[in-house]
Amino acid sequence: MSRLDLHQQKLRELATFEVTGQFEDSLNRLTCIAGELLAARRVSLMLLDIAPGKGACLKLAALYGELPEAAWKEEPAAGQGIAGQVLASGVSIRVASIGRSSWKQQARHGDEVGGFLACPVLLAGRPAGVLNVSQPIDRPRFSSADQANAELAALLIGRAIQVGRLDRMLDSRFAQMAFTLEGATDAVSVIALSAHDPDKVAKMLARGFYRELRHCGFTPNQVIHAAGEIISELTRSLNRHKKRIGG
Repeated sequence: MSRLDLHQQKLRELATFEVTGQFEDSLNRLTCIAGELLAARRVSLMLLDIAPGKGACLKLAALYGELPEAAWKEEPAAGQGIAGQVLASGVSIRVASIGRSSWKQQARHGDEVGGFLACPVLLAGRPAGVLNVSQPIDRPRFSSADQANAELAALLIGRAIQVGRLDRMLDSRFAQMAFTLEGATDAVSVIALSAHDPDKVAKMLARGFYRELRHCGFTPNQVIHAAGEIISELTRSLNRHKKRIGG
């Protein structure tokens, strides 16, 4: 298969991508497709998250290639570091040589050749993540054409995430009930909240969970017990996630 044919195939895969199975697995498949599309050895996807006591920040969500384990623990805020500045500005960055650029001090791999690309990922029309691309294959550095392709890949990835989230929330009767109770009934407001106010969405779902159980006749103590079961399941899921990353 020629490079052009492969490029067109990978673009079609991104454009028609459907989120299935575990959401994290879908994010990893998206970054893999992007890496093959952009002929890069490393592609990482960072998305907005809420860190306890820190507010909104970027968190590594998926990776194609390799990064040190410490990368999974970093939580840059908007304007902080290279990814944070791309998130805050909504403008992509292309650097031909990290070592010769003003970004050297902020780069995780300042000695790598080939430079890097960093593009905003848009959700509900606003930057809610960053696609980082580095280590070009079979060429010395990324070109302006590579940057254009990376920006398109980031746009398609954002669209896939947005549609996937919307499909899953609208498919959940519990989520529909919670959003209705809070007055957020249209798709635009639901997506905007999930993309840019995930903490608010979590609180809405928690209030909906409480109201629904109380409506069904459960006592406060029974609701607390149910919440404890949710926390236990969350702990087990997080432990499995850490083992998967470590493995």
